[in-house]
Amino acid sequence: MDDLPPPLILEILSRLSDSADLARCRVASKALNTVAAEVRSINLYCSFDRYTKSRSPATESLVTPFKKIFTDLVSSSRLAESVSLGVEKPLRGLSYDDVEDESDNLHLTGVDFVAEWLPSVAGRLRSISISDFWIQSCWRRSEVLSLISSCCHSLLELELKNAWLSVDGLIAMPMLTSLTLEYVRLDDEDLNKLCQNGLEGIVDLIEARFMASYGFADFITKLNVTFAPGFHGTWL
Repeated sequence: MDDLPPPLILEILSRLSDSADLARCRVASKALNTVAAEVRSINLYCSFDRYTKSRSPATESLVTPFKKIFTDLVSSSRLAESVSLGVEKPLRGLSYDDVEDESDNLHLTGVDFVAEWLPSVAGRLRSISISDFWIQSCWRRSEVLSLISSCCHSLLELELKNAWLSVDGLIAMPMLTSLTLEYVRLDDEDLNKLCQNGLEGIVDLIEARFMASYGFADFITKLNVTFAPGFHGTWL
């Protein structure tokens, strides 16, 4: 593949749906590593197999931490405009009845983790999607909305799933046109902060299930959300 023209290599790498393959290509050759930095979209999802191997004493040392793979991909990127990370569906269905997990190796909306990779690409990003691991995120309140809104001034699309979110410190995001919240816990005292800080007119609130103790109905009304076809909302 090193003999192919760089534009063709870039086209091939840009078509990879799983950026784990992109990470492998980076270590395969110098040419691939150079071109990989030009890919505009990074998509990485932790598989059930990777998760189980990372928890086993027999295989833990053989597995590169998921967060490290992602941060390395982002840090080597020069043109990334879209990032998507999360856990695959088999992991999303796990509960405390299935497994006890007090670690944070897959707490993907954690501010400390997001702060490791976001600032270097924030100015270019148009889309962010984070699907957290509910077992690790449900009891950890995250202020990732504040971090994203303070860094990503050109963001158009934001998708957050399976997380406990705070709106504390949220600032205006005038460019944002699409917000997707799925299985999120929003229990701040005033959910209207999402509206008061410039988030009016956001569309596509898809497949959302909210755990909100108060303020939810007024929040939705003021936000002027346009629900997507097939929307299912549940107040938990």
